[in-house]
Amino acid sequence: MNSIDFYYFTFSTYILIIGIAFIISFVVFYMLTQKCYNKIDIIYVYVVNILGFAIGAKLLSLLSNNIEITIYNFINSGYSFIGGIIGSLLIISLYCKRYKLEFKNILCNFTVIYPLIYSISKIGCFLNNCCYGIININHINYIFPLQLLDSIIMFGLFLILIRQFDRQNELVIVLFFSMFGSIKFIENFFRYSRNIMKLNLTLEQIVCTIFIVIGLIKITSICIKKSKK
Repeated sequence: MNSIDFYYFTFSTYILIIGIAFIISFVVFYMLTQKCYNKIDIIYVYVVNILGFAIGAKLLSLLSNNIEITIYNFINSGYSFIGGIIGSLLIISLYCKRYKLEFKNILCNFTVIYPLIYSISKIGCFLNNCCYGIININHINYIFPLQLLDSIIMFGLFLILIRQFDRQNELVIVLFFSMFGSIKFIENFFRYSRNIMKLNLTLEQIVCTIFIVIGLIKITSICIKKSKK
């Protein structure tokens, strides 16, 4: 893992970029939520999100790579962004239930910043020379910077979601699950390293399929509500 030396300290480039991603995303999250929630709730729910994200990202990474779940493997494993989202959503829902916050509104805020976190963190993957892509042309494998392509596409998704934010919260959630799931599903086919589970799909792609189904169900629900009006 690439690192940066600063006097007597050594920082992992990857972890540093992820840290920057969460800090920038917190600023955006704060701007989106400050009119509806007090500062303490905003800070707490975001910190809780990071905790859930870290746990979920580690666990799905272990499951995706068929690695035994032990404390040592948990600490030294990689990260799965999809797993991070699942962990984040679970712990946020518990927090909202415990402190009587509107989960749907909080969820809308987080679905806006997830692509932003992903977009910035992929720069860390590029600098760390991991998660690159491979494409086969005429039986010759070519490696390409899939991380940067991912970063650009997800930043575009972030811009789409933030433009829709003040119009209809439910639409933001629908767009996130359907578009994020679809992008990650397709992207995974071009990953250099793929651990196949079923039907030539990785565990992450299976989860992405669930995301897409959730998005389609929500779209159907919205259409039914509009037709009844």
